[in-house]
Amino acid sequence: MSLSILIDQSICKPTPSCNLCGGFDLLDLIDFGSHPVAKHYLAEQSGDQPTWPVKLFFCESCGLTQLVDSCPPEILYDNYVTLSSWKFQPHVQREIDLIKSLEGMGPDAKIIEIGSNDGMFLHQLSLNGYENTLGVEPAKDAYGLAVAQGVNTLQDFLSPELSRTIKAQYGLFDLFVSRQNLEHISDLRGVAESIGILVKPNGFVLIEVPNFACNLRSRDYGLWEEHVNYFTVDTLRHFLSLAGVELVHEETILFSGESICFIGRKSGKPHRSLDYVAALRRLNVEYSEHWPDFRRSLGEFLSAQKRAGRKIAVYGAGSRVFCLLNFAGVAASIDVIVDDQQEKQNKFMPGSRVPIPILPSDALYSQGIDICLLAVNTENEDKVVGKHAEWVRNGGTFWSVLPPSERLLPVWQINGESPSRG
Repeated sequence: MSLSILIDQSICKPTPSCNLCGGFDLLDLIDFGSHPVAKHYLAEQSGDQPTWPVKLFFCESCGLTQLVDSCPPEILYDNYVTLSSWKFQPHVQREIDLIKSLEGMGPDAKIIEIGSNDGMFLHQLSLNGYENTLGVEPAKDAYGLAVAQGVNTLQDFLSPELSRTIKAQYGLFDLFVSRQNLEHISDLRGVAESIGILVKPNGFVLIEVPNFACNLRSRDYGLWEEHVNYFTVDTLRHFLSLAGVELVHEETILFSGESICFIGRKSGKPHRSLDYVAALRRLNVEYSEHWPDFRRSLGEFLSAQKRAGRKIAVYGAGSRVFCLLNFAGVAASIDVIVDDQQEKQNKFMPGSRVPIPILPSDALYSQGIDICLLAVNTENEDKVVGKHAEWVRNGGTFWSVLPPSERLLPVWQINGESPSRG
């Protein structure tokens, strides 16, 4: 290839911009390498696995931590595979009770949810008297399941263009919902514009996203290539300000690590401040600087267990742990992955040089496992440990690899202490 062609390609490649503010001042934090899509389970041990880069950046202008040049959404969300109804979500009724308490949110209120998945949340709203709802979901499998259970759903990606079409057909909405969805969308400004189009004046917005402050605090590197945005309370508040939404309620919930639930009201005059950026930058830089040490410590710990003749399993075939194992290059130390969900069993983990089998959890006994690394959400750990009390009595040991658990491996110790929830 000639030098002129290389130069032309370099010139033609667009400079990445921030998903939130559109700025170009992005600080390179961590290059985790190129990896396959974590949820694309393998049916066989062999076969090519397409990979995409996983690169973490920090925006010097607005403070949003984000991935750049990651896997295209058309590939990620053709079929979603991981459905909402599969997940234990004890906080759902709490969010519905909050909705009920809002002014004007009686049974006739109009509600739209983006990234509505298989319609689980909208179905729960219907059980609480809310029938005037609409979901927007791009994935074919999730959309089909939602429609099958009678949840009014459009199969599409949210955009300002689609929002104008929805407005023309349905009018304005009293509540806009995005639960564990905003972190997946690279065009955040488009979402902010859509909120402006779809929500009536003084209407409400409910946002639930993973809390990246928990990752920063606990040195949690189990990121996910689908999550292109990593919000903190400050950056989520800034997003709402771009949408003309004023915060009226916030709380932290224990779900999928740690999550933030925000409720805002469309006032058109929210307060905007970027005073948080400098402090957030320091935390992100410390997080990135600790990664090489953490990666080495995790590898050394697992290698030492293997040298001692111990067999190691991972409990939970989820995307967070798959990414962590692949990012850290430690998958070769894992003998088997166990999961009680039948849809994942008898498949293989993507990304490792020798794909790891996914088996039912009785493999802890049949495979003679000595150490099991918990990769379920923290709120589910006690249930798993209790289910396998006999395995523990026979000498098995559970450790967690997903903060903010209190069972974390010793490699998570910071300044001699294990990180705890804030």
